Amino acid sequence: MIRRVGDASPPGSSDSRLPPISQTLLSYSLFSARGVKGMKTTTVSDKVLKLASFNLNLLTTFCLIYSTRSITEVSEILDVTPPSISHSLRKLRLHFEDPLFIRHGNTISPTVFADDLYTQLKHTLEIMSDSVGRSKQTNNRETLVIYSPFSVAVHSLSSTILKIKSENLNYKIKYIETNLGIPDALELLNLRKADIVFSAAPVISATLKCVLLRELRPILVCRKDNPFQKTSVSIEELQSLDLVSHLTADQVIYQKKQSLMAMLNKTHVSFETNSLMMLMTLLSETDCVGFITEEGFDRYQQVLGLRKLDLKFPVQQVNVYLTYRKEMEQKSSFMLFLNSILGN
Repeated sequence: MIRRVGDASPPGSSDSRLPPISQTLLSYSLFSARGVKGMKTTTVSDKVLKLASFNLNLLTTFCLIYSTRSITEVSEILDVTPPSISHSLRKLRLHFEDPLFIRHGNTISPTVFADDLYTQLKHTLEIMSDSVGRSKQTNNRETLVIYSPFSVAVHSLSSTILKIKSENLNYKIKYIETNLGIPDALELLNLRKADIVFSAAPVISATLKCVLLRELRPILVCRKDNPFQKTSVSIEELQSLDLVSHLTADQVIYQKKQSLMAMLNKTHVSFETNSLMMLMTLLSETDCVGFITEEGFDRYQQVLGLRKLDLKFPVQQVNVYLTYRKEMEQKSSFMLFLNSILGN
């Protein structure tokens, strides 16, 4: 049973002792379990499907005719023949079931329907034009996508963000923690769904480069006021304590956990979560114990009121590998970004 400390705040309320720490800023826990990959469902809007059967170039032609009031002038703008513009206008008339333009001598006038249609289309087409013509020199930044089963604390991404600012790199970062259902690293990189993938196992491919980033040493922690006041713990003593563990899908971590749990044998796991924020909150507010990285402990021991328990038994370290496409090395800005992660 999990024993809470003092008058802890009820579920859903905030604890004044705990700052709002983002999940992506919490350290990585050794304990993990095999995730279940859910079925991916893609929903396509009916309105988008309707557009697929309609030639949007016809709307551009319509707006040009409306603005110039001249078939000939539109043909010169688009560098096509006047009959082709007339042909497009016939398609529009059939589609909207309206003449759209009425000829008066040498000019044409829009119908009431055409006036309304132009009012609706003008702003929409201008937005589409801005999106299509947007350049990196204006307000568009290249997105770097990072997948990882580890916490951001492992990668020192805070310094990387500062590097992006100081070097004026044209990047924004999309960081995705894959605690459950981690995609295949080869697929993510080769299909360009990700630019960098972190994993606990090396990725071997002729088109990819994989480097060992660091080794993580798991340590056992609890709150400072935990009734278990010893500074070290044996397997037998750990079996009498409540353990909280972290869920992740990385198979290497899962195998290391299984090996450790076999050694601990009768140790009671009272809570499992894929939320590192929840795990750290439980360690801070209850009498549970749990494994986190040494770096995470150094960073948050004062904030969360944690203390370390020395182990009287060995625990395997966890390797962290960084993999990216070799072609990315041709970009000097990417190499600056990468070196900031590697600490070069």
